[in-house]
Amino acid sequence: MVGEIVAPFGIKGEAKVRLSTDFPDRFSRLRQVCLRMPDGTMSLYDVETARHHKEQVLLKLRGVNRIEDVELLRDSQVLVRGSEAVRLPANEFYIHDLVGCEVVTESGRALGTLTSVLRGNANANDIYVVGEGKSEILLPAVREVVRNVDMQARRITVAPTPGLLPDEHETAG
Repeated sequence: MVGEIVAPFGIKGEAKVRLSTDFPDRFSRLRQVCLRMPDGTMSLYDVETARHHKEQVLLKLRGVNRIEDVELLRDSQVLVRGSEAVRLPANEFYIHDLVGCEVVTESGRALGTLTSVLRGNANANDIYVVGEGKSEILLPAVREVVRNVDMQARRITVAPTPGLLPDEHETAG
């Protein structure tokens, strides 16, 4: 996912897209996007224009010509083909590739499956969410904790600092 349609812009069918990519310049090169609607259906659209506006992108899609057309697309995720994804440097990964990986400690203890990543801002690191509900574990995505990502094995090896795991309780003495 590279963004989400959040609102119409103007009266000629442009859509405001909240960015969820570290590469916003990619929009100027896109010829097509796939929209995943809130109900899960997906549709392919040709991109007529894309321009930056106040930390968002204004996206004009072929066949979307009115405010009402954009309203029907509100809250849709903007997706691109894997072949159009920006190549990342070594040891950097797309969130959608990490989600679903098994997370284990260096000693081999299975912690669960990575279910999501909470994005940090410029001053904070991302947080890996492992498991769900009461068994959910939050791990900072920093080198000291995330030791290895093996995409072939779909396994992330971590070295959580003391107190990060729910069953580790410090005793008062």
